[in-house]
Amino acid sequence: MRRIPMLPLALALIVLLLGTTLGNVVINEVELNPAGVEDARKAPAQAWVELYNNDKDANIGGWSINTTDGRSVTIPEGTIIQAFDYYIVVGEPQWLAYTETLVLRNETGTELDRTPALSDTQDNELAWTRDPDGRDTDSDDDWKFLPSSSGF
Repeated sequence: MRRIPMLPLALALIVLLLGTTLGNVVINEVELNPAGVEDARKAPAQAWVELYNNDKDANIGGWSINTTDGRSVTIPEGTIIQAFDYYIVVGEPQWLAYTETLVLRNETGTELDRTPALSDTQDNELAWTRDPDGRDTDSDDDWKFLPSSSGF
C-alpha cells in the first residue's frame, strides 16, 4: 500500500486556508529625489518606493527594500498587500541616494525583485516607474521616468 506524505499535504492546505501567498509583488515605482526640501531640520520631502501586487493577496510583513550600499527598510509584520493593489514604503529622510539599485527581499532574505540602476537629480515630480504598472520582463525597458503616481 502506498502512503501519501502528510507534511506537504498539510502545508498546502494551510496556504489554501490562509488565503495569502507570495503573490507576484514587484518594485513598481521609485521616487529617489522628491520635489521640495530634504533638509532633516525641516519637514522633509521623503523618498519612497511603491510595491505592486500582480496576483493574490500577499503577506509582505518582514520583507525589506535594500539599497546596494547596505541601507534598508523593513515592512511591518502582518502587512498584507491585496491583489492588484499598491503599498508605499517611506524610509527616514535621505534613505535613498540620487542614484540607486533597489532589491526587494522576503522575510528569509530571498531576492524577489531588483531595479536597474536608477538616477534622479532633478528634484521634481518625476519618478521611475514600471510602464505599465507591474510589468516585469527583467529588462531596463520596463522602467520610464514619468510623473509620479504614488499609490495609483
